[in-house]
Amino acid sequence: MSDWDGEYERAGVPSSFRDAPSAAVVWALENWARLGGSGVPARGLDVGCGTARNSAFLARHGTRMLGFDASPVAIERGRERVRAGGVGTDAVELLVHDLQDGLPAGDGEIDLVLDTFVYKHQLQPAARERYRAELARVLAPGGRILISLAEPDDGYYGACPPSPEPGAGPHAIVDPEVGAGSVLFTLAELEAELSDRFALEMAWRKQKPGTMHGRTYLRRTLATLWRAA
Repeated sequence: MSDWDGEYERAGVPSSFRDAPSAAVVWALENWARLGGSGVPARGLDVGCGTARNSAFLARHGTRMLGFDASPVAIERGRERVRAGGVGTDAVELLVHDLQDGLPAGDGEIDLVLDTFVYKHQLQPAARERYRAELARVLAPGGRILISLAEPDDGYYGACPPSPEPGAGPHAIVDPEVGAGSVLFTLAELEAELSDRFALEMAWRKQKPGTMHGRTYLRRTLATLWRAA
């Protein structure tokens, strides 16, 4: 995980340097009641939580959060954020954990899963299929999954070189600044892939200027909310 540990030192991608929660996470919480939820989600899981800005945001609104990331640097900074923000370790638990080992939650425990720019890092279809099975396993009845990722015409990722990894796709690229691969999806491609286990409930196509690695690009990203099919 040296690339991601180093990225949290360089602070090139938004999750490394922003304190405010992802707009996709704010959007998901705002639409929770519209989708039939009462109050706020009781239990949340933040996949690849980074420095825990999204976990802390939901915890302040009353959701008990479990977040994990494979980067020890990110988790330590997340714990510092939680302590400094007065959220409390009883409201946010952060773990160093690798997604390849599955999701660190029990069956049917999670009301809202946050996946902000993590699904796209699973380059191989088989890895994404295993991940979807894990998401289905931990999701509580009536629970929702937020998946946010970049589209193929995103101003930054869309111009990155293609991934050399055999079988990766669709639209597989490598971020040369971080050395990490990504798979870019259109909404139709994402819905076709997730329809084996989930039903799309809401989608938000975002287009706005954004900073990546010190330069401004026209970002085109998707925020999507899913329920069990």
